[in-house]
Amino acid sequence: ISCCQSEVINCELECHSSEDENGSSDEAQNGTDSCITLSLTASKIHSSALRKVADFMMHFEEEEMTSFSPPFTTENLGEIVQQWYADFITSGVDHSLLTDIIAAANFLSIQPLLKLSVLAMSININGKSPETLRPMFGISNNLNDSEQKARVMKENEWAFEARRQFEENQAQE
Repeated sequence: ISCCQSEVINCELECHSSEDENGSSDEAQNGTDSCITLSLTASKIHSSALRKVADFMMHFEEEEMTSFSPPFTTENLGEIVQQWYADFITSGVDHSLLTDIIAAANFLSIQPLLKLSVLAMSININGKSPETLRPMFGISNNLNDSEQKARVMKENEWAFEARRQFEENQAQE
């Protein structure tokens, strides 16, 4: 895997074929075993994030991460997943690296790492004021201009609709 610093990170990956709802794999249907050589260029992801991805994958092969889903009763990652995973995503991981890990997990479609890193990000930003969050995410405008605020709301109408539906569902429960 090559990254934005032109550094190449070598890692050995074992690929598993997907199964359909009847339990038949692609290989079984084709009657062949497959070996895939994969070359990826992740030009916007830093090497430090790709190293974390490789570390995650190596550990995940030995010990799968505990499955989790909201709602959570704690913000202590060690109570949600195994301690190794909690330490992995918090120790020495600043906001910038965490953002890169999210991008890498998304780009490489590594769902357990994506879920873990997004959970860590949500815990990091929970309870912070907009004034604190703006510089973290490179947002410079506070949308005091009503015309600009209306434009942004229109562009992101889907998000407001999803929130409205979520709040309606919560009220019904």
